[in-house]
Amino acid sequence: MHIFNKANSRDTGDLEILTSHMLIGSRNVGNAGISIQVSSIPVGSEQPLHRHAPEQCYYIIRGTGLMVIEEERETVNTGDAIYVPGDTMHGIKNTGSEVLEYLTANAPAFDAQYEDRLWPGHPHKQK
Repeated sequence: MHIFNKANSRDTGDLEILTSHMLIGSRNVGNAGISIQVSSIPVGSEQPLHRHAPEQCYYIIRGTGLMVIEEERETVNTGDAIYVPGDTMHGIKNTGSEVLEYLTANAPAFDAQYEDRLWPGHPHKQK
């Protein structure tokens, strides 16, 4: 059994624009067919527009944001789930008055090289 959380997962390091933890992925579950991340964006910040081959789903845990998928822009709120087709330009901006926190899952899993580039921070040592 594999159990992961923010304390024992790789993260994005000290970025001002967002914090993301790779909860399940190629580096900690080698044969995973899916990657799962939890991320938070401070008020007024955003996840830059980007694309990747795997399809992805976002689930808004708390907060309000503006989701962008190609030319579409929609307000998203706590409890919303958003599907992003593979190889599609997308990103999300915090438009609310609190931290925007969301869970993302993508399939297939990001490969190890992609994880190393975006989640270079190593898990904190348990005390």
